[in-house]
Amino acid sequence: MMNSQQQKEFLQATAWLRPVTRWAAAFSIRSVGILPTGLRNLPFKIIKRILTNYQTRMNSGCKTHR
Repeated sequence: MMNSQQQKEFLQATAWLRPVTRWAAAFSIRSVGILPTGLRNLPFKIIKRILTNYQTRMNSGCKTHR
């Protein structure tokens, strides 16, 4: 569980990802019926891995990436 300071740091560190997430949602919605589900959701899977990596780094105390 992250405290409020860690949550603020997490939000600041991942702020660049918000527009990418919006794009991924729009891409997924627009490609319904055109692309298979696996390809439509691929951007979300990549974003999930990035967020998991950031959260793991923050919880481990490793501050090498800023």
